[in-house]
Amino acid sequence: MTLVEFIQAELTRLHGLLERGVADLSPAQWHMVPAGAGTANTIAFELWHYARTEDNIVQFILQGRPTVWMDGGWAARLGLPERVQGTGMATAEAQALRIADFDGFAQYRREVWASTDAYLANPDEATFSQPKLVKPLGEMPAIRALGQVCMTHGFTHLGELELSRTLLGLGPAIGI
Repeated sequence: MTLVEFIQAELTRLHGLLERGVADLSPAQWHMVPAGAGTANTIAFELWHYARTEDNIVQFILQGRPTVWMDGGWAARLGLPERVQGTGMATAEAQALRIADFDGFAQYRREVWASTDAYLANPDEATFSQPKLVKPLGEMPAIRALGQVCMTHGFTHLGELELSRTLLGLGPAIGI
């Protein structure tokens, strides 16, 4: 198994686990601040932020293409911020983010996951050593952007989602 095959397999696994983690949530649970913790983010924010981040990394930073978010007009369709993805967002603003169209948001995520799968299905591996600017982290090789910002970052948010479920009185969704 190559490094790219490993990252692709783990991103596919991550996508499935994220979807499983939100499949049984009510709208109120999506938007509840876990345990009333003043600085915690909602599940809605966490998943929106992660999907937007993967979209930006894979589409814009690695391929120089418009994001699924921009191409699909998802900001207008979902009534969410057009340019930001949540990085550095003030806590109050992050907690105020609301997903009203859960089916539309699920469609956006499916399109992001599919765009990542398509990119990794037949990549030009020679480009993975090229430096890419990932704000606010700085310059890094393209393969690191995939491994750190998409895969590792995504699994961190999956852990937060599982903890949030526990703090909301729900059982774990992934059973690891």
